[in-house]
Amino acid sequence: MLENFEESVKALKDFVTSYDNYQNSLLLIEFDHTSLESLKTFTPLHPSRFEALILIGVTEGRMELQIDYKTYTADKNSLVIIMPTHIINFVNGSNDLKSWVLVISKPYFDATPYEKDKKRPPIVISYMQLQKNPLTVFEPHEYSNLYSCLDYVRHRMRQNSHIFQKDALKLALKMFFLDLGNVYLSKIEHYITPAFTRQEEVMIDFQNLLRESCTQQHDVKFYADKLCITTQYLSMILKSQSGRSTMQWIQEALMTEAKRMLKRPRTNIQQVSNELNFPDPSTFGKFFKKHAGMSPVEFRKK
Repeated sequence: MLENFEESVKALKDFVTSYDNYQNSLLLIEFDHTSLESLKTFTPLHPSRFEALILIGVTEGRMELQIDYKTYTADKNSLVIIMPTHIINFVNGSNDLKSWVLVISKPYFDATPYEKDKKRPPIVISYMQLQKNPLTVFEPHEYSNLYSCLDYVRHRMRQNSHIFQKDALKLALKMFFLDLGNVYLSKIEHYITPAFTRQEEVMIDFQNLLRESCTQQHDVKFYADKLCITTQYLSMILKSQSGRSTMQWIQEALMTEAKRMLKRPRTNIQQVSNELNFPDPSTFGKFFKKHAGMSPVEFRKK
């Protein structure tokens, strides 16, 4: 789920245009340019990863964000889909921005039953397609229809007295994804799974391996060996694809995990140091201060 989800959603109520939360598993918010500055205090100012499927729709204006360190500009009638595996960083928004965000926790999404019929295409485009196409611009009528389905999801989220709210909400959510899938599959560029170059395949495999191993493995050689390539070749690929070296990727992943852990109220510095496989808290503290410009204690207080 979102990092510090329960604490974060409480802070949202004060400045978003619309706010709905179902059992800390499904969050739907809307905001405009008047809440942009306040929203920046909630959204990650540094690259972060969330255990949730995140959909961002831009109704008016423009939004800039980074997904896996690549910058995307979402204009009016755009939709961005961010998978739990992606690293996201909010960059900026225009003064006329009007947007909505649907957050579905990974456990909730995984537990939602969907029919599996191999005779028809998947409801939502695949992960491989999203790697290259996280941002889609809709026709005005497509975006309007999608928003109508989203409004129905909101309606079901607010029916707390409905005896079958849980099932009704899942059906509303399924209808939303059916309409979303219908639009995506009508666009040929999304229907056909894009071909990946060898370097792109290595980049994806490295990212998956980094997500699984970064808390325990800090050595470039470990990742190169697992990918059956040399450390030099791995760094060359990552530099070419992202502008970052292998070590920069590892350090960024460690910092993302460190910040996530430091936000946990009952976790001390010693525990974070141990979980991230540092030899001692002092070494961890020096590493953190070098990359964050402040000590772990100062970060936690801030």
